[in-house]
Amino acid sequence: MKTFKKLFLLITVTGLLFSCSKDDGSFNGVSFDHQYGYDKVNTEVQGLDQDRYVTMQVINKNDQCINLKVHYRIIGKGPVDMIWIPGWTNPLTMYTKQFDYFRDKARSIYVDLPGHGLSDVPEGIEYTQALMADAIYAIIKKEGVKKFTGVGFSWGGSPLKQFEIRHPGMITQLVLLDVSMPTWPPMNQATREATYSAQMAWTTANKTPVVTPEIDAEYYEIAKYFMDFPNWLLANMYYHWFDQEACQPYPWNIPVLGIWRTMNPETRTVMNQHFPGVEIHVIGGTYHVIQWFQADVVNQLIDDFITDRPGKKY
Repeated sequence: MKTFKKLFLLITVTGLLFSCSKDDGSFNGVSFDHQYGYDKVNTEVQGLDQDRYVTMQVINKNDQCINLKVHYRIIGKGPVDMIWIPGWTNPLTMYTKQFDYFRDKARSIYVDLPGHGLSDVPEGIEYTQALMADAIYAIIKKEGVKKFTGVGFSWGGSPLKQFEIRHPGMITQLVLLDVSMPTWPPMNQATREATYSAQMAWTTANKTPVVTPEIDAEYYEIAKYFMDFPNWLLANMYYHWFDQEACQPYPWNIPVLGIWRTMNPETRTVMNQHFPGVEIHVIGGTYHVIQWFQADVVNQLIDDFITDRPGKKY
């Protein structure tokens, strides 16, 4: 399997990113070569249903409208639609342990957000939370999803919040998996800039996975791609995670299930501020990726939570 031998150069982008067309359109021959999360991963997982793409249009730094392909995987069928959003820099294969469990319980759509996995990675755009939310909308529009249960891991809760802000009422239930939320008020600009600079200077040693092959060889093959993930891209996404809009609490009024590895009083306060009425479960464990390393517990809690099946019948 090949490894990437070069990283992108940092491009300073000005202006706002927005959709330049409401039409999903076609790819029109535009191609981007860099896709992160799969170059070292066997994607021929047994029993998958379909890998699909949707094309969204965005404006680059030169005010040009470009096509950006977003990859997602649909698995299973059931009386509810579920949209699964991975964490920061994660491909959708972070949900491998959910693929079969929910196959007969829901139609699950696992998403590679822009810049992740098999989705396109164009330079010259800003990887904002708004972009992530627009990608989710492009997918559900193509697939005819009207209502769904949103699942977010780690950083993945923020794109779902931005989606809800733009399309209120489409998310009927929310599941949070060891989610982190930016502090509120958000970190000051000086700290944001310092964090950005530090991430731009990260070496491979800074990005070596905590999990080793001796602990879990299958997971390691997915996680080690982070060592090749370009600093300009991860820093850009992290920087925008602390945008004021992304940090602003939202008045959720739907059932919210939160599963965390650990929970201190300060974090509990923050989570209740961001997710009013959240049902909190603290399950312990060693590793952040609880949906992998504690899949039995996590899957059962999610299954119990969605028993009322608010989605469509099939």
